[in-house]
Amino acid sequence: MNIDDLHEQINAEFGGPAMGALPAFVGDVIRPHKGGGSSSSTTQSIPEELKPLATAYSNKAMDLANQGYQGYGGQQVASPNWYQNAATDIIKNRVMYGDPLMDQANSTMQNALASGNAATANPAGYASNGGANQYAGSNPYLQQNIDAAMGDITRNYNDAVAPGLTTQMVSSGSFGNTGAQASTQNALNDLTKNLGNTASGMRMQDYTTQQGLAESQINRNMQTSQFNSSMGNDYASRNDQMKGQMLNLAPTYGNQAFTNAAQLTNAGNAYQDNQQQQLDALYQNWTDQQNDPYKKLAAMSGVFGSGLGNTATTKQSGGGK
Repeated sequence: MNIDDLHEQINAEFGGPAMGALPAFVGDVIRPHKGGGSSSSTTQSIPEELKPLATAYSNKAMDLANQGYQGYGGQQVASPNWYQNAATDIIKNRVMYGDPLMDQANSTMQNALASGNAATANPAGYASNGGANQYAGSNPYLQQNIDAAMGDITRNYNDAVAPGLTTQMVSSGSFGNTGAQASTQNALNDLTKNLGNTASGMRMQDYTTQQGLAESQINRNMQTSQFNSSMGNDYASRNDQMKGQMLNLAPTYGNQAFTNAAQLTNAGNAYQDNQQQQLDALYQNWTDQQNDPYKKLAAMSGVFGSGLGNTATTKQSGGGK
């Protein structure tokens, strides 16, 4: 007979409800229905063979309740590793102290802006000496040649003209002849004129020659200047092109430190993740060890919750409706 059958039998005997409620938990009693002048009670008890288990359960529960808090003493968070520290140092040094290549690029741009000359100046300049003619200038042989020419003219006068005049005067029988004197004077005038014309002509010829040499020097200087200017501009242009390419490449090479640091960081993160997994496993093992007594206690309490072997004793008194 189960408790429901017992309930129906008691109600039939008393001509109405005899129990107010059935037991709700282990150790609870059957509460009689009020009225009718009768009462009954049911007491559930643990079988003798399970009482040692109940005692052990109670003792374990009390022991666990009396234990103080025990925190985990091991490491739970993985520390930064060598790779991450090295990457941090690279980034710190790069940010705080800069990069030589970027510093040079920065200095180049600052100098260009400050000077107003963004392009490289022509290193060859725009004027240059095309070289001097070593024979140009004062002719050291000019006076010597003039003296030689004038000496030839004078010698010709003395050897050819003067004797003829003397012969003419002698033949006329009169050294004071006005006509002979006039001829002599004219010859002397011609001599003087010839000497002067010869000297002037030679000096003028030398002057004209010097003019030609000077003009040639100017032309050579201009040609040399144009050549140097063209070569210099070509050099400056190529230099500016290369400088521009270097300035464009400078950030790429300058940022290589950050790229290397990122690779080190990735390696460090992978290493740190592995460390963290090991720490988590150690913490999980410790947690399982701490929870083991509670799992065993729960297993022990499951026996009582299932009602296995429980007995109930019912007591009845009085009567009534």
